[in-house]
Amino acid sequence: MRDRQDAPSLQDISPLAADPLAQSLSDRYPRLIAALATLPDGDAHLRRIVDLDRSWISQQFSARTPPVVVEHGEVDVPPDTEQVDLLYAGGGLNLLNAAVMTKVHGQRVLVFDRYTVGAVHREWNISGEELDELRAVGLLDATALESIIQRRYARGLVHFDQAGIRVPPADLMMREVLDIAVDADALTGYCLDVIRAARPDNLILHGMTFQRATVGKERVVVEARTAEGQVRYFTARLLIDGMGATSPVACQLNCGEPYSLVCPTVGTVARGYRVSHDGTLGTIDPDLGEILITTGPARDGKQYIWEAFPGKDDLAAIYLFYYAETGVEAGPAPDSFLLPLFEEFFRQLPEYKPADDVVILKPVYGFIPAGYKQVALPARRSKVLAFDRVLSLGDAAALQSPLTFCGFGSNARNLRRVTDLLSLALRHNRLAAADLQHIHAAEVVPALARAFSKFMIAKSPEREDATQVNATLNVFCRILAEMGEVPAREFFQDRVRWWDYTRLVLRTALVYPQIFPLTFRTLTWGDGASWIAAYLAFSAAALRNVAGRLVLEPFSQTTLAQRIDDWLWQSAPRAAWRLAAAGARMRQALRVRGMRPVRA
Repeated sequence: MRDRQDAPSLQDISPLAADPLAQSLSDRYPRLIAALATLPDGDAHLRRIVDLDRSWISQQFSARTPPVVVEHGEVDVPPDTEQVDLLYAGGGLNLLNAAVMTKVHGQRVLVFDRYTVGAVHREWNISGEELDELRAVGLLDATALESIIQRRYARGLVHFDQAGIRVPPADLMMREVLDIAVDADALTGYCLDVIRAARPDNLILHGMTFQRATVGKERVVVEARTAEGQVRYFTARLLIDGMGATSPVACQLNCGEPYSLVCPTVGTVARGYRVSHDGTLGTIDPDLGEILITTGPARDGKQYIWEAFPGKDDLAAIYLFYYAETGVEAGPAPDSFLLPLFEEFFRQLPEYKPADDVVILKPVYGFIPAGYKQVALPARRSKVLAFDRVLSLGDAAALQSPLTFCGFGSNARNLRRVTDLLSLALRHNRLAAADLQHIHAAEVVPALARAFSKFMIAKSPEREDATQVNATLNVFCRILAEMGEVPAREFFQDRVRWWDYTRLVLRTALVYPQIFPLTFRTLTWGDGASWIAAYLAFSAAALRNVAGRLVLEPFSQTTLAQRIDDWLWQSAPRAAWRLAAAGARMRQALRVRGMRPVRA
């Protein structure tokens, strides 16, 4: 793949040469257009990238009130309108949820997507114990589980550039962190097959764009529009918002407040990189996953971070991203996030992995969100996830970690908890917003990871040395290495134990006193208060987990506990639901705490 200042002109390449959008962008992003021109569907990818970019900027940087897309009321619909139990708007990661809900819990589901249901534009890596949750929940058997695995890695590398830093350098080499490459297309294809086979009346609709939802007493009516402009209506007991980071439903739910942090992410799946089995710099080692890698200081106020994960045969997925604050407080809206990042990806790629003979199979791109700002919402205790009969999940909920376990890892880890609660809510008709608010994939540890990730945001050269992020992260890596393999691994798996996290904080303060002025420069008072609240919640959760493991979980298996539960559902269903949600949260925490490596 050529990387020159005189990148080929659009007139020299095909089939994008006649595409007006490509022509308008070719002068600013010649490397990206040249790369997409090698793909048969490059024009479709370009439009999706631009569409996602524009949707993100419009949502996150607009001061206007977000559009109202969910209202209460009653709507007359045609008599032949499809009626389902669960309607999924968005056909990406939530296909896992839909497949479990129909296969395991017997619900009739409908899934539609603006583009193609099951076509994802990011690859997925995960740890073995999280992936095994898909088998435990009943979605995959052992044979199907192996069929979606592209490769297992023996170890994973975390390396932050060490040039110019004034602290001792340190790398981390870990096992069982994002050590499995999943074939995303194979997994979504399998979920589609499950949905079709579970019930012949399940529906999968491509090219269908969500317009609005009207919530009534007994149902939610969803209006969608086909690619040809035809309006269609569907009714469901519950609408699942799986429209991702740019979901209009999630935006309306949270008063238009922007996400607090985001990782714009781009990359490619390609073949033809140089291969070695000794981790030689610039090559792909089939046994090594490169989890977080920096190759230089911050540039233009951005600390670029690489990931590289070998896939099946000679395939490799390589990503470039950076951490950033977002919304109007982060400054004026840029023209684009993803397009210049893609151009930077292709410009820097030869410095990271020489790419002369690389053949691109597809681009990967997206926004990885990490929670909403709460400063402007003093009356709220937490992010709002639901209207009556409408629930946001996945990236639309933005409750996953911004560190390493992002959308796919969070979805898999929490799939059993979320689907069990959804089934219970449908069975007992607990579909009001206050009830649905308890169904989410949040964990306590990701809230702490959000504060940590702010130290990965580079500042302008006038405010901070360009090596500061690398220096700080080398300190964290050195302390984690000294603490041992298990604490380091669990930190990057977003399931660090209370005492290990507390030790990390204390040892950082002791070893690196500069962390104090750096913290005051990095975290606002609101950030500091949020971290204290998260740490207190983390401490309380640790105590609950001890009580749960020793007392509550054993008691929940007794006949007396079952009788109390039956009585509560008859006499005090609201209390029964809250206890069920609390119990699911506790069992989820105990599963995460008790996860052990899954060996092949």
